[in-house]
Amino acid sequence: MSRTAKIDRARRNALKAASLMGAFLATSALHSQASAAPGNNGNGNGGCGVGQQTNGCGGNGNNGNSGGNCFARGTLIRTREGYRQIETLAVGDEVAVRFGGFAPIKAMVSHTLNSVAGKWVGESNLPVLVRRGALAENSPNADLCLTALHPVFVDGFLMPVGELANGTSVIFKTADGQDTLDFFNIDLDRHDILDVQGASCESLYRAGTERCAPLVLGFDGRLSRLQSHMRSVASLVIDRRQPIDIIRDILEERAVGFARAA
Repeated sequence: MSRTAKIDRARRNALKAASLMGAFLATSALHSQASAAPGNNGNGNGGCGVGQQTNGCGGNGNNGNSGGNCFARGTLIRTREGYRQIETLAVGDEVAVRFGGFAPIKAMVSHTLNSVAGKWVGESNLPVLVRRGALAENSPNADLCLTALHPVFVDGFLMPVGELANGTSVIFKTADGQDTLDFFNIDLDRHDILDVQGASCESLYRAGTERCAPLVLGFDGRLSRLQSHMRSVASLVIDRRQPIDIIRDILEERAVGFARAA
């Protein structure tokens, strides 16, 4: 990478770090005011209640609305017969996999995401739209919609696609008047990487099984994102970026090309 490109990368990350710092300080100030307010116990539980596990409260998103890690109806999966829409696949059909040539489908799973008043129900696993070419050259080869927690395979690592959202080439999909959106996923005998419209995305993962590639965990709140951007800023002098930083930087650099072409 040229010196100019590195400077541009550092500048982009510095701007995002400054924005995150402002949001972080504003949130901290609100928490301080809430803790001092009458009737609060000072532990930040005043608005939610101890032990609640709901979206935006307890934070794990397991409120029955988050669904699974899946692909939207119409997504094209590479099979022995070429690309087919995922909803047309059935048990026994063979799909292309990165580490095994072709593998038969063990089971198909699905769920439906609902919208209310123009907003998707559930906040932790919303649909993400990956623009054509966002992950690599012609990858995906057409716009791809999948859930935010679904990992994509980039640079040898699996990473939840929602963590790569940048507002340009990888964006959260709005309801756009849709009442429902159907999602599907493919369960194999062994976890593997599917060819999904030219992009590499994991098959259904079940807890306790061995993953076919290392999983890079997502960011843990604004502070984690701030630290990531600061590592990228510092990489202009000394590069101590982690895989999650490098993958994000690569995709954001590609996103700059999207913005210029718009």
